[in-house]
Amino acid sequence: MSKFDTVSQRLKDLGFTIYEAKAYVSLLEHHPVTRYELSRNSGVPRSAIYSVIHRLEELGAVSAQSSEPEKYMPLMPDKLFELLSRQFEHRIQAAKKYLQDFEVQIVPDQLWNIVGYDNLILKARELIQKAKEAIYLSIWQREYALLQKDIAKAKKRGVRIFIYSFTELPVESGLEFFCYDLSEKELEKIWAHKIILIVDKEEVLMGEADNLQKKKTVWTTNRALIDIALNHIILDITIFGIRLRRDVSSCVRTMQNGETAYLGKLLSTKHPKIKY
Repeated sequence: MSKFDTVSQRLKDLGFTIYEAKAYVSLLEHHPVTRYELSRNSGVPRSAIYSVIHRLEELGAVSAQSSEPEKYMPLMPDKLFELLSRQFEHRIQAAKKYLQDFEVQIVPDQLWNIVGYDNLILKARELIQKAKEAIYLSIWQREYALLQKDIAKAKKRGVRIFIYSFTELPVESGLEFFCYDLSEKELEKIWAHKIILIVDKEEVLMGEADNLQKKKTVWTTNRALIDIALNHIILDITIFGIRLRRDVSSCVRTMQNGETAYLGKLLSTKHPKIKY
């Protein structure tokens, strides 16, 4: 895909039609131009160029010059994104105002499907950005690279972060890493990428991280599923410690938040001859 087509597709993602996107990108490359020249440069059919320009003028993305024949100039990209941000924020606030009148009852602890790789990463970033106390993460190298900046910001906020991976990750101070440092390419021969992300023991995002097919991952506040996911990471870290002969007991106790000590107390009471 050419750079022209790639940029046009990104604008289409922002609400432009493909013809509007192509016309705007073409104007960035060649301006000022007439409608005929714009149609020829952009590949937008002459039968559609009038309505496309009219729509872009309404949006504020292009401006007509006083000339004969009339020629058009694009709004510069930084100004365009400022304009789009203001318009989008205005629409959000307007919609929010009217939706507040609806009484909506949603079953708590609902499981929500996150469809597609990009949406998975966006949801993971959202959860990391609002973390207050702790993040528990099982991840592959590719996904970690996409979340690394958000994780670093969470660390600066004082969030405690535990990271487990079979793959090699760039170790950073202030984070608790448990990594086997294996080749991601070699592991891809036997396993699919997966992610488990738990934030403040209140929300979990988990599932397959497939960047080629639109797979579903699950996001929920369900207490039982959060515990299952957290215990899965704890077990992985425990096995990691056994395999590499590394003491992970302090980390595991912290992740379990005193549950191990209380369980030990119950077990020693029930089975006093066994040492826990």
